[in-house]
Amino acid sequence: MAIEAKGSFDSDTITAFIAWYFLIPLGASWLQSILYSIFIRAGDPRPQHGSPRFARHRRQILLAIYVAYFAFVIYEVDFKVHRSGNAYTHLGVPFDVEEKALASRFRKLTMRYHPDKIQGTADRESANEYYVFLKHARDLLMDPSKRFAYDRFGPDIIRQCRDCLTTGEYVKHALRSIASRYGALAAFLLGANALGFLKEGAYWRCLSLVALAAYEARTAMRPDHGQMVANYVNPILFSRLGRQPYLPFQVIILLRKSALSMAQFLGLAVPLWREDARKAAKAGEDSDEARQQQVDRLERVVREGSQLASRLVDMETMPYRHNERAKSDLKAAMKRYMMTNAVHMDREVRNAMGQSYARRHARGRGGLARGT
Repeated sequence: MAIEAKGSFDSDTITAFIAWYFLIPLGASWLQSILYSIFIRAGDPRPQHGSPRFARHRRQILLAIYVAYFAFVIYEVDFKVHRSGNAYTHLGVPFDVEEKALASRFRKLTMRYHPDKIQGTADRESANEYYVFLKHARDLLMDPSKRFAYDRFGPDIIRQCRDCLTTGEYVKHALRSIASRYGALAAFLLGANALGFLKEGAYWRCLSLVALAAYEARTAMRPDHGQMVANYVNPILFSRLGRQPYLPFQVIILLRKSALSMAQFLGLAVPLWREDARKAAKAGEDSDEARQQQVDRLERVVREGSQLASRLVDMETMPYRHNERAKSDLKAAMKRYMMTNAVHMDREVRNAMGQSYARRHARGRGGLARGT
């Protein structure tokens, strides 16, 4: 029976990597086809692969799946941590239990689960296994050095450092383990970037590694469980949600998984968001540029039309250039003619005039009919 969920970078990390980079894009492709089949009626054209609309839909679906999978990963690791428990929860004692209270609690458990109290061979074997497990948890918490190491690093360090006797030896072993783990990950990421892989989100991955390494090193060297976890997170979990509080090593498990998932999420989602923003900005720039070109073209047409009209008026008034009054009357008459002709040639004006004539004609017929 395990005391807790392991917090190392194991096969779950590889599985998550495959899901982020391969399974989710494949699922997004299938989901997009299904959504098109549902929401686009038969006979209507679908967005073609490679078109801007198709690409926009694909990005939106990918972002939605990335968010959902990130939330699922956080829930899953939290569920595993609470399901596996720890030495305190298995013994049924609080984190700050003293040696006397721990011994009293173990005596009660012995009276209940000791193999001599169980009838039947099969049940006795199971009870013996469980009793050994409880005794191991009791011995772990009764030793101050092992208890310090267990709270911060989990049971792995107890198995890995069997020769450690003091708190300082456990801390040194933990710091070496932290340095080797994150050093190997940093070397892997640097090598991948040098070869042209994993460039997207490299900043977030490096930031996550540095933050995690600093937090684990700080947890290893501090005498308490951490003010944030002890004073804020655990009281909320225990008093309001009715859940068991976190030990420091369980917090580290959650942070490792959350940080890795967050780095993957940001590395994949931020480029999609930037692409949408860049295309929207480009579309806005294109529309503004096209609108300005239309305005410039309209101004040029109006200017050319005004110049042409001025030349025509000057040509028509050339015989009257010495008679200012006749010239003025001619210009006024030409202006009235041009305005009247322009108004009468307008389609909407002609339609309105036709409707008005039709109504007047209908009223005239009605009056004649009443008069007869």
